[in-house]
Formats: sequence, C-alpha cells, structure tokens
Amino acid sequence: MNPETDTINEALRLDGNAVAGDLQMLMGFDVTLLQAQCGHCQNEGVFASLVAYVRGPGIVLRCPTCEGLVLQIVKTPTSIIVNLEGMARSVMYLPMS
Repeated sequence: MNPETDTINEALRLDGNAVAGDLQMLMGFDVTLLQAQCGHCQNEGVFASLVAYVRGPGIVLRCPTCEGLVLQIVKTPTSIIVNLEGMARSVMYLPMS
C-alpha cells in the first residue's frame, strides 16, 4: 500500500448519495434505496452504501467491501453509457418494509 495514493483515493471517495441526482435523472426515480449485489464478493446493500468516484470522465460506483466495480456511467456528447456488469443480479429491487 502506498500512503500517498491511499490519501488521494480517500479524498476522492464519496458514498452513493453523491450520485443520487444523476441516477434519478437516468432511472426516473430515487435509486439510493434499491438493493444491489456485488458480482465480485456477493455483498448486498443499498446503492447509497456504494463507494462513488465522480472526478473522472464518468461516474464509478464500487463495492464498499471488495472495491469491485459495480456500476459505471459515462456521458458523451451524443449518449449516456451505463455499465452494470459488476452487479450479480440483472434486476435491482426495492425491499418491502
């Protein structure tokens, strides 16, 4: 581990709530309470608990447990690309109370 790199990564790390507006714009509703399962370690939790990186050319959401890529959003001048390959489930779901 490199202390300098770890400090930079920590400064760029946000929770999933930081991208709630972008996700709501894409999906049409608040997705922060939706459940998602990491395809890498099988950790399950709400989107708000994912680790968000927003300072690059797009938005990256990673698993808080294994740091595996769960969701990636890239905006181009003509389209929006959404990559959900890191999700274990193809369908997100909202748990019933």
